[in-house]
Amino acid sequence: MGRTIFILVFWWLATTGSVAANPVEKTIYVDGFKRDYLVYTPSHPFSAKADGIMVCLHGFERSMNDFFGQYTITAIADSLNLIVAVPQALPEQDQDILRKANTISLISNEQISLTSVWGCGLRVRASLLMIELLDETLNKNVDDVNFLDRMIDEILSDNSLPDKNIFMLGTSMGGFMTYQYALRKGERLSGIISIAGSMGLSVEGMDHTIKIPVCDFHSLTDEVVSYSGSQDQFPFRISLARPKTDVINYWVETNSVGEPVTEQVQYYPSTNEITVEKITYPDRDNEVIHYKINGASHSYFFRKEAGDCMDHIEEITRFIQSHISKHSVPVPDITAKKLAFYPNPVQDLIHVDTESGIISIFDIAGQRIFTQSFTDGRVDLSFLKSGIYIIEIQSNNTIQVNRLIKR
Repeated sequence: MGRTIFILVFWWLATTGSVAANPVEKTIYVDGFKRDYLVYTPSHPFSAKADGIMVCLHGFERSMNDFFGQYTITAIADSLNLIVAVPQALPEQDQDILRKANTISLISNEQISLTSVWGCGLRVRASLLMIELLDETLNKNVDDVNFLDRMIDEILSDNSLPDKNIFMLGTSMGGFMTYQYALRKGERLSGIISIAGSMGLSVEGMDHTIKIPVCDFHSLTDEVVSYSGSQDQFPFRISLARPKTDVINYWVETNSVGEPVTEQVQYYPSTNEITVEKITYPDRDNEVIHYKINGASHSYFFRKEAGDCMDHIEEITRFIQSHISKHSVPVPDITAKKLAFYPNPVQDLIHVDTESGIISIFDIAGQRIFTQSFTDGRVDLSFLKSGIYIIEIQSNNTIQVNRLIKR
């Protein structure tokens, strides 16, 4: 009996000790710098290989561990079968900037350490009663775009994955880095998500023409990255970013998307005063979505269980799902042929130029959400939430497919 117990205990120690860590910390050397990053492998019951990569970029003076602590990012990874790559930013490398930051720390009595700073074109302008204290671009000599490129290449190679389904998500300064990478290497990306981030005053690549799906979350009451791009923090005047309206307009023009559709988000009963206006500029391949939040602080993360009107994880998942290339989710092809239905956008009834047939509605990810036969050329769609859909009409042995906007 004692020998049996000993063998069982030995077996348990051996097997549990052999379980690989997840995430795994890795290191590469880029441009003379030692760079660290974490890699999380998704747990998916129906696939032995991941369908893509989600790169997650932390904020100013934060660490790569944030996404496995503060944010439940693994829920997205597991549900969408994506590898999560979380790199670590370097400390500020310019000694002159460090000295100036130390001076501001002494004046303001707030420590500015610059321990983790992305080279994302974030130019800080700080003045005190009209006296300029700082006008510098942080880590301007660190090519973090090249680092992220090398990291992505390593992960694709290690996992024998094709160069597709690569998404980038950044929080705060990580959002700045996400936009910077998209401007220089957007052809590699399937979509970008920025949470409380923006585009820096010294961002590079504004002349690019690469179209990329964009999902942007930003609060009008953000006390760190101001919605307007600059703010007064008495006695200082601080400018960090381009106004958010300029950022959204830039991508709207670049992506050549449609007219905006606005929705007051109330997906869950709210127990606070925070409101969200979702503005969607529709395009099947390169939509721009902006969540204009009011009442939330810079670091606020929406969770339905916390009494919020929406859930960040759900919205991010929905966006990625809409733009990921997967054989398991058939998305109807949209032809150039004009559909015989009106109006579009629709509020309640649509009218079809045929007496009878079958109408189906799909969400933008290709999931069928409604099917109904009709006999009088009319279908009531008043139950749909505002947003972008795909409509399919079958009539007289023909199938017609197009985009539908519900107001």
